Amino acid sequence: MTNPPAELVWTDEQGLYLTEHDYTVWALAAHSVHRGKSGWSGTDEWHLHRAYPDPDHVGWTAGTIPLDHGRWIAHPGRRNLARAKRIAAWVIANPDAAARMMHHEIVRAAGEEA
Repeated sequence: MTNPPAELVWTDEQGLYLTEHDYTVWALAAHSVHRGKSGWSGTDEWHLHRAYPDPDHVGWTAGTIPLDHGRWIAHPGRRNLARAKRIAAWVIANPDAAARMMHHEIVRAAGEEA
């Protein structure tokens, strides 16, 4: 059994969308990623990160905000921002369940089309 999506208020700060839930700050960021042998993604895709993680979990820094490595949430572009926020709301409410799931399972659990 999972929790319903968290009700979140997002603020735009340093190019990130930040929110807080259960004493954890989360960041929604659009950036390209390295895809192994195929190289870098050609577009900035939406990723969800924990902001201000323990120092040994910092994957990169956006401006002055340290972030963990995060996970891919949605396809690129502002037109997908609302979808990224809906998927992120489910992941934030269910971080342990999401950690064990593939992306398509998270999308389905969040009530979105894959």
